[in-house]
Amino acid sequence: SLRVFSKLNPFGFQKRHGYYMKQILFIVLIWPLLRSSSLYFFCGNRLSAYFSGGKDVLYEFLKRQNFNWRGLRLEVAHQLIRQHNLQNEKTLALVVDDTIKHRRGRKVAATSSHFDHTLGKKVMGQQVLEAGLATQKGYAPLDSQIYVSKKKVLDAKVSFKDKRSAVARDYEVAKKDNKNEMFRQMLKRIIRKGIPLTHVVADSWFGNKENIKSVLNAELTAIFRMKRGNIKFRINEKDYCIVEIYALVRRKMKKVKNSKYRNCTLNVQLNLSTQLGKEDWVNVKLLFSAPSNQNGKDQWAVFLSTDTQLSATEILEIYALRWGIEVYFKEIKQHLGFLKEQSGDYAVHYASIHLCAIRYMLIADRMMTSGTAFGKMRNRITGQLEMLTFARLLW
Repeated sequence: SLRVFSKLNPFGFQKRHGYYMKQILFIVLIWPLLRSSSLYFFCGNRLSAYFSGGKDVLYEFLKRQNFNWRGLRLEVAHQLIRQHNLQNEKTLALVVDDTIKHRRGRKVAATSSHFDHTLGKKVMGQQVLEAGLATQKGYAPLDSQIYVSKKKVLDAKVSFKDKRSAVARDYEVAKKDNKNEMFRQMLKRIIRKGIPLTHVVADSWFGNKENIKSVLNAELTAIFRMKRGNIKFRINEKDYCIVEIYALVRRKMKKVKNSKYRNCTLNVQLNLSTQLGKEDWVNVKLLFSAPSNQNGKDQWAVFLSTDTQLSATEILEIYALRWGIEVYFKEIKQHLGFLKEQSGDYAVHYASIHLCAIRYMLIADRMMTSGTAFGKMRNRITGQLEMLTFARLLW
């Protein structure tokens, strides 16, 4: 129903000889659903049920540099949106976040040091920036980009036959741009594709003037969690940082009905210009939220909305759509083969992150059609594939 196999040619998926392209693509899509810990393990135990070629054929397929995996993934996402009329939803939020895959090895391309907030320490691996469409019906992963930091880079030698290819351009962005620049490129690319959006939602890491301005230029509403930083906001012709504003409104915060939190909203002005002497003032709304019983702890958060007409409840409900991307990260890491191909080739990494998104959307399509929970649908498909595998091996 998502027409994955009928959309291959425009994105460079062509072969003149050898095994059928659709057959190989089918195998690299399903192997994680057969509960294999890696593609290598799958090739040694299950591959013969589907394919007479060996693992080298699959790895050579993933290493192909003329495939535009990002383009195919965006096309599948566009089809998923049309198939389930997601464009008619009231809130269409582009959610942005990142995740880390721990990896080591001098032969693994694009590996560097990153700070893992879950562990509270720096780790070696690959960080992937993700942007997806979150609605009340479900989540659709739209775009991904590997990010290489400037610290402890253990980069294998990478050569590309054509530097204009999608994977070569992706590698240059991974090494050259920071995550904020990547985010703004993703936003432009998704809008050019015609994906409908109403809001952009992100955590405090992306809450800066350049990102807010890019969202406003796209005529969308930004809802960002903000850091307790040095960005100044103007109230009655006076400039305050967020900590100073919280000190002003702290005693005015009111308890939310049927909730353990106290909230307070305030309309302020923000100068989006990053150049000295220039001004670009916009009206924004700040929402301060804190637990009713803090027990002496400084546990409060602040959210920014470029739509000053939104209520506190609406801002929090839209920001809560970020949960969709967290569920996506958990699924691809535990069940959908996220960077588990056991290869140091960057082309394989590029293919892996987009293949995970396509796998997720195939299951999400069945989930939205049947009304079954995502985990139950994934287990049902896994059971069907395992039955087919054992039957073919027995035959």
